[in-house]
Amino acid sequence: MAAKKKKKAPGKNTAGLICCLVLLLCAVVFAVKSCSLRSGVFWTSDSQQSVQDPLPTNARSAEAFSQQDGRITYPGALQGVDVSSHQGQIDWASVKASGISFAVIQVGYRGYGSGQINADERFAQNIEGALAAGLDVGVYFFSQATSEDEAVEEAEFVLEAVAGYDLAYPIFFDWEQIEGAERTADVTPQDISDFSQAFCKHITQAGYDAGVYFNQIYGYSVMELHELRDYAFWLAEYDDYPSFYYDVKFWQYTGSGTVPGISTVVDLDLYFTD
Repeated sequence: MAAKKKKKAPGKNTAGLICCLVLLLCAVVFAVKSCSLRSGVFWTSDSQQSVQDPLPTNARSAEAFSQQDGRITYPGALQGVDVSSHQGQIDWASVKASGISFAVIQVGYRGYGSGQINADERFAQNIEGALAAGLDVGVYFFSQATSEDEAVEEAEFVLEAVAGYDLAYPIFFDWEQIEGAERTADVTPQDISDFSQAFCKHITQAGYDAGVYFNQIYGYSVMELHELRDYAFWLAEYDDYPSFYYDVKFWQYTGSGTVPGISTVVDLDLYFTD
């Protein structure tokens, strides 16, 4: 048997290489953490969210979700749609007859270029049609706010629009980054949480329930959900079941659903009653 060769201790060159690699790794991590909203990359781990202020976690079993006739079901959950003027003329009686229990309807939006608040062209028609058909209703506003004052302005617009209507579901704040939008290019992740808080606080002070809409990226890496825990969470995750770590009350599970009475594809949602 040949004698075993003794392992050499790392020389100065090897140690120096290891040191350089460690420094490079640290630099990469720092760069990722420092990325701004302009690049669409953020850094806030789910563990950081839970350490700062523990949130209820998602305890729903993936096996409890099933699909039937193009819709995802879950025990006790209610089926819903969310709509805007993009869906055109809607036959709400047919929507109701197909098993849809609720609708979340766009009230309006702020232009990402002009910054002007606009009403959804079909808001009144949609909310009146849905209520007349016997659906429970919530609403949402598509925000491009760049300050808390603008978020409050949006909330006031919504409150004026929904006055006199019976809302069984929350008024949701929906802030999304539009690629190439210069007006919101300097908005930071903390800004978005602050805008959400300002909007929702104004809504609840008026006696309505409020909520925030987000996808997994925003939920994990942008919005400080522990600061928004008093409001309903509406998650957009297009999958067979919601794998998001934290508990949500509303889940938008597809953007390409089909429903009798709606001639276009439509977002489909579940409301968890548990």
